[in-house]
Amino acid sequence: MQVTVPPERYDHPYRDGPVVERVLPLDEVRRLCAEIGIHADGCSGYLQDGSKGCFIAIPTDGFDTVDAYRRHEIGHCNGWGKDHPPD
Repeated sequence: MQVTVPPERYDHPYRDGPVVERVLPLDEVRRLCAEIGIHADGCSGYLQDGSKGCFIAIPTDGFDTVDAYRRHEIGHCNGWGKDHPPD
């Protein structure tokens, strides 16, 4: 199984501020994501301190590579919907 690659329009570095990245064991990522209402193996969201940054939580031991999870979650930072629309 592989992490879904974001559509091309969302598949680029995040440019609106810093990306705060947490790379943790899968069980910790799931727990962290659940705390913000996301039940998944990785998650992202916008920083709550008023800055334009984005945070991502990705697993070290998921079913795909850390880089694949990073690419997927940064796609969400760039506006890709949580339901993973194809474009």
